[in-house]
Amino acid sequence: MTHIPDSILTQPLSIYAPALSTFAQRFEMFANRVEATMKIGADQLTIADFVNQRRSYENRQGVAVIHVNDVLAQNTTGIDRMLGMTDYEQIKQELVQAVADPAVTSILLDISSPGGSAIGAPEAAQAVADANAAKPVVSYIGALGASAAYYLASASSAIVAQPSGLVGSIGTVMKFFDVANMLQAVGITPHIYTPKQSDLKAAGNSMRHPTPAENDWLQSHVEEFNAEFINFVSSKRKKVPMDAMRGQVFGGRQAVQNGLADFTGNFDFAAQTARDLVSSRKLTA
Repeated sequence: MTHIPDSILTQPLSIYAPALSTFAQRFEMFANRVEATMKIGADQLTIADFVNQRRSYENRQGVAVIHVNDVLAQNTTGIDRMLGMTDYEQIKQELVQAVADPAVTSILLDISSPGGSAIGAPEAAQAVADANAAKPVVSYIGALGASAAYYLASASSAIVAQPSGLVGSIGTVMKFFDVANMLQAVGITPHIYTPKQSDLKAAGNSMRHPTPAENDWLQSHVEEFNAEFINFVSSKRKKVPMDAMRGQVFGGRQAVQNGLADFTGNFDFAAQTARDLVSSRKLTA
């Protein structure tokens, strides 16, 4: 069975749901390729053969490019990052670096991500907003900028979307496996004891059905994260209607029509937009 890091599955997610199965498949593919390659020779194995590794901060003619890559999470491990995941702390640190760099006049978030953990996303989005107050920040959404990745993008001055890309998926989800029926079918009955005062201590345990109290608590937990997400987007992207924040994704052109993005275009157009915003801010200062 493919192992997905606990840092992803044990917390509320702000992720484009279909991407989670793809993420799991990558881990399985990685394990299979490692096994096959080791039979041939370890010297032929490179991580680049398996994943789209995150690139580091770079300055392109005054535009600091910060890569928001793959699944996003807080407190990731070295293996997680090696497999392409981005830690929110990496983004925050590079934003601080860009703001402090006198050779940088604007910032471009290069986003290719389905989102990830809801924990850490609000703080990272606020870091984008703080950086945007100092220097113009533009977000470029290529193939996918969804959920937590869009959370970050919404704090920028402008969003440029690839016409065929996917944008949005504003929402929060929590998942866990309920294998109670399977255990019952093979004659296994789990016994889980919690203090009467701590009746929610075992919420999310996969070995039994959730109790009504646990269902209510889990739902309220998701609602809390989701409300914070929607309120933040609404404050930064005032043209986005509530009907466009139901967890769905939009193509690039639809994203512009619904206020989730400002323009359609490619990476170079987004970089030029970032440079243009520097001039427009000087004129209005």
